[in-house]
Amino acid sequence: MAALALYKGRVLPRVERELERWRDAAAAIADPALRAEAQAALEEKALNVEATAVFATLAPRPTRPTAVRAMVALQVAVDYLDTLGERGADGDSEYLDRLFDAYRDSVRRLPSQAAVATVLERAVGRCGEGQAVTHAAEHRDRAGLEAWALTQEAPPVYRWWEVAAGASSSVAAHALIAAAADPGTAAAEAERIDAAYFPSIGALTVLLDDLIDRDEDAVAGAHNYIAYYDGNEHAAARLDLIAHLARSGLAGLRRSRRHAAILTGVAGFYLSDAAAESDYAQAIRERLLRSAGPAVRPIVAFMRHQRR
Repeated sequence: MAALALYKGRVLPRVERELERWRDAAAAIADPALRAEAQAALEEKALNVEATAVFATLAPRPTRPTAVRAMVALQVAVDYLDTLGERGADGDSEYLDRLFDAYRDSVRRLPSQAAVATVLERAVGRCGEGQAVTHAAEHRDRAGLEAWALTQEAPPVYRWWEVAAGASSSVAAHALIAAAADPGTAAAEAERIDAAYFPSIGALTVLLDDLIDRDEDAVAGAHNYIAYYDGNEHAAARLDLIAHLARSGLAGLRRSRRHAAILTGVAGFYLSDAAAESDYAQAIRERLLRSAGPAVRPIVAFMRHQRR
């Protein structure tokens, strides 16, 4: 609850100001088709930016504004590229350059950027590759997706599609930006953070996102990671296991309680969506609500209010 209060009172207002900045930048794109794509990504996926900015609650107060700027710029770029990939479209390179320049410039200003630089670059690159092969799978290159997933270093407990899902998530990068904002972060800790978030928490975010998009994706014939499971009971058991592995992985980190609160927030963000109460999703939702603990229900209520 303390993390939620900090997020709502100190982080979210800064996120909204940064989003407005990027809305202005998108509106200034000269080409009308490219402008429309950039504006659509911001409109359709603004909640993604708000949700991933919860990692700024890990940043110390003096460096938190810079961390927020980095997180927002990165996530807007990730969502823009994701939207383009979904539609098979090309984007505005100048707009993308501005986003990534803002992200990199903000990270360079953080006190422990040198300690996290290598791991952060790896996490961002992994996310980009993961999204690219996922979109290729939408165009029937599913063998390529599996082959790529099998090249990623992950514990054998994970199915290949869970590794691919985890790789395509940006959460590890955001956790590392927060680590860069902390003057006490060392390179070894950055490695531990990445291992804690990939593939478990990354997979959980993408799988839950695909859960709420399942019916829509089925109609569109779009790729969906939930479809690899043998029914909703199998999916419920696997997602519950992944959530358990995620909690275990966070236990060894500094500020593990705040990391655990963020994990609860991730679950609450997705479980608050009306689509999580579909006939298929209900078994998964109820199992995760039980295992996530009592703190998840206030977050679900808060996120439902945010979605209105």
